[in-house]
This record gives sequence, structure tokens and C-alpha cells, in this order.
Amino acid sequence: MKDIRLVIEEIEKHKEKLLYTKNKILSWGKLNISFFEDMDKVETIDSFIFRFAKMQSSMGERFFPLVLEYLGEDVKGKPFIDILNRLEVLNLIPSAGLWKEIRELRNRLVHIYPWEKNFLLEEITLALKYSQILIDIFENIKKYLKNRQII
Repeated sequence: MKDIRLVIEEIEKHKEKLLYTKNKILSWGKLNISFFEDMDKVETIDSFIFRFAKMQSSMGERFFPLVLEYLGEDVKGKPFIDILNRLEVLNLIPSAGLWKEIRELRNRLVHIYPWEKNFLLEEITLALKYSQILIDIFENIKKYLKNRQII
């Protein structure tokens, strides 16, 4: 079994950089298309999207199954929806449906074409909101694991 602490460290790094870029974006005021003309802002937006995607992927692909393993559950060969449903039953995620929405948003963000600026603005606005949910889920699970003396 992998060391869950290493996965938590990885996600913590994504979280830290995600929060940094999120706060930077929020400090600009209302998002608008002109931001895509400013290379510093584009770089920050790209970094935010990257960290959002990395944090979401790390949690879903490594952290969630590992949490259940550390709780003594067999997750090998289980469909991801079963893992999500179990996490929901344990109140570790708000709902499997919400996690699927976050995953779909992540997929849209990384596949948007450069000329789809209005669509990108909408998705970034949504990601700014969902990034806090992502962080809250991570923190909730960490608290749960600490209370059970797993970490």
C-alpha cells in the first residue's frame, strides 16, 4: 500500500499553488476578455487551470482509493463510481454527482480552444467557485483521517 502521507503532500502543493493563483485572479476584479491580452494574466490563468486539474486528478485517481484502502476496504477492480458512492456514504464528499461535475469541469478546462475566450471565462469563473469545494473536500478527508489516527 502506498504511503498516504506522500499523496497528501503532493495534493498540499497543488492546493497551495491553486490558492495563490486563485487569489491573484480574484484580485483583478471581474474577469473579462481583455485579460487574455496580458501575458502575465494568461500565465496566472494557465497556472490556475493546471493546478485545478492536477489537484482534482490527484484526489480522484490516487487519494480517494487510498483513503478507502487505509480504512480497510477493498477497492481493487471497483468502478470509480463505487468509490465515489462509498466516500459519499462516509460523508467524505458531499456527493458523487458533485465530484463528477468537478471532473467534467476539469476536462472542459483542459480542452478549451484558445479562440473560445467567452466560454473559457465562464469555465474559469466556475472553477474559481469549485476550487474551494475541492479544497474543502480535501481538508474534510484529512480531518477524518487525523481523527481516526491514520495520519
